[in-house]
Amino acid sequence: MLESREKWVGPFQIRKLLEHCLDDSIPKPPHAPSAYVVTRTAWQSNPTAESVPLYVGGNTQNPNRFRMRVGALLADAFGFYNPKIPKGHAGGRSIHRWCFDNSENPLDLHIAWVEGSACHRCLECRLCQALKPRLNRSNPAKCKTHPSPSASTER
Repeated sequence: MLESREKWVGPFQIRKLLEHCLDDSIPKPPHAPSAYVVTRTAWQSNPTAESVPLYVGGNTQNPNRFRMRVGALLADAFGFYNPKIPKGHAGGRSIHRWCFDNSENPLDLHIAWVEGSACHRCLECRLCQALKPRLNRSNPAKCKTHPSPSASTER
């Protein structure tokens, strides 16, 4: 799932991440490009189907604003969006609906992100393919710089 230079940071229960927003006991997401996963339960080493992957995301438009993207995800997951405005974080809105439908508090979910990725687009694609998150409605846009692994094996 991860390449040798990549590593997971987390998972952190969202409640704990927010409780420690004023200290350095829990790291904050990087500003640099990355990808994240939101799961129902905690996990060790790598997320698995047992941790119930809900959503995998990243930041295509402004990759150096990854931390802000995670902030937008959390705001929308807590329902802080206007449903009359179609723009917003689709993943956060999906998490909000899932939490409502399943009587789950978003504070109890877990989030992690990856450090050390050479290409955040390829990373997000790999994570979606490996984890098959329940709430991603579509696959992330493919990387335009690097060929997919399946493309290189077809040559």
